[in-house]
Amino acid sequence: MHNLLTGKAYHCGDYVNTDLMAPGRFEPIESDEQLARIALIDYQGVVPFVNEKTGRSDYQVIIAGREFGCGSSRETAPQALNLAGAQVVIAKSFGNIFFRNCINMGILLPIRIDHDFDESVHDETVEVDLDARRCTVAGETYPFNDFGPLLSIMNAGGLIPYALQQGDQR
Repeated sequence: MHNLLTGKAYHCGDYVNTDLMAPGRFEPIESDEQLARIALIDYQGVVPFVNEKTGRSDYQVIIAGREFGCGSSRETAPQALNLAGAQVVIAKSFGNIFFRNCINMGILLPIRIDHDFDESVHDETVEVDLDARRCTVAGETYPFNDFGPLLSIMNAGGLIPYALQQGDQR
């Protein structure tokens, strides 16, 4: 993972659950392309998250409110967002299982920032500096806590590859 991430913001509100991220009615999901196309398909945002023409998102950063990823333990939820093009989710808080799934699979960086973002951040450029532990949105800078070993797990590609790397170092 790069230490400086830049992308366009997609705004979500509070309590966006995993069933909105990857609705179960589309299962069985036959391909990564199909999973990407359904990412946030049921979320009633300003614009759809996925561009209907390309089947991918024009947004690399999701900025959300409280308890993003609440609900059931659908591993397809972070996968759908990531396959559509999201690299980072910034939220005031996360559903625990969603947060763990992101880290365990090493596919979507969840960042907690204690700020109430509103719709004005939609379409803004976001810069995430992992070394300085800060995020800049619409000209405002917000700090976030050190990831500790979580960033190493993400960089390894998830918990299992990380554990295997640690075993190789012994």
